[in-house]
Amino acid sequence: MPPEFPRRYLRIMNEPSDPRRPHYEAVWPSSPQGVPASDLAPRLDSLEGKRVGFLWDYLFRGDELFPVLDKELVQRYPGLEIVGYEEFGNTHGADEADVIAGLGEALRSRQVDAVVSGVGC
Repeated sequence: MPPEFPRRYLRIMNEPSDPRRPHYEAVWPSSPQGVPASDLAPRLDSLEGKRVGFLWDYLFRGDELFPVLDKELVQRYPGLEIVGYEEFGNTHGADEADVIAGLGEALRSRQVDAVVSGVGC
C-alpha cells in the first residue's frame, strides 16, 4: 500500500468485527504522485488588454463553448485578444505528446498571458 494510505482504514480492514463474516482486502485507489508539485504563476490583475489562449482536447463540445466564451470575455474586458485553440493543436490527439512538449514555446511566441483549457470526456 502507498505510504499515504490512511492507517485507520488498514486497521479496520484487518480486524473484522465478526470473524464469521467474509474478510476482504481492499486496494487504495490512489497512486503515488507522478509529477512534483510546483508553484502557480501569479494571478493576473485583470484580463483587460491581455491575450488569452484557448486550448482544447477536441472532445465534448468545445467547438460550441469557445465561441460563446470568446464573445463574453471580449465584451467584459476591453482590449482582450483571444488566440483560438486551432493555433495550438489537439491536446489529446495522436500528436498529443508533441503538442504538449511544444506548448510553452507556442504560448510564448504568441505572447499569451493566460490560458483557458477545455477538457471534455
